[in-house]
Amino acid sequence: MGHDKATAEHDGDGSPYSGFPSNAVGLTVPDIDVDRLPPALLRELRASHVGETVAVALYDGVAAGSRDPDLLTFARSHRLVEQVHLRLWSALLPPGRRSRIMPVWRASGRLMGWLPARAGPEAFYAVVGAVESWVDGHYAGQIALSRRLGAPEGLIALMQACREDEARHSRDAARLACRPGVVARLLAALAVAGSRAGVAVARWV
Repeated sequence: MGHDKATAEHDGDGSPYSGFPSNAVGLTVPDIDVDRLPPALLRELRASHVGETVAVALYDGVAAGSRDPDLLTFARSHRLVEQVHLRLWSALLPPGRRSRIMPVWRASGRLMGWLPARAGPEAFYAVVGAVESWVDGHYAGQIALSRRLGAPEGLIALMQACREDEARHSRDAARLACRPGVVARLLAALAVAGSRAGVAVARWV
């Protein structure tokens, strides 16, 4: 899916990719036999698929928690990019290699979006900024591991594109969070802790 096509598909909802560009748009799924990958790398792929599932669900949960038009526009625009990530990881990872508790991940993602949105835009942006910054670092670790294990360049390119998107999302949110208060900072810390724990579980379940 090229950048122009993706933009054209979403012009009608007011949130085109031109507003929130994505390095992953236009990527093709790497032609990889995942069954031949080292087990440690397979665990990381499963965690990435879970992470992008949670990200999409997070933005799905926002509408139930807020009616703020700017926050909803932000959520719609960023969801489009996360959906691209999820499609790529879903195409790469066969169903049998994915986490066995996907409904739990979707529910947790919706809660992660709904709760801070309910608390207000400041809290929501603080949560997104903190979580996406953590995800940026997480992808960096995955890329380093992939290089050590001799992973195909196409897989590393996918990770890198997703990492750059997440870093951009973190910066977008940080600019809007301004000076988050105590509640916003607490929710952000909880979201990062939950993300860290979720990855640990997703690697094995």
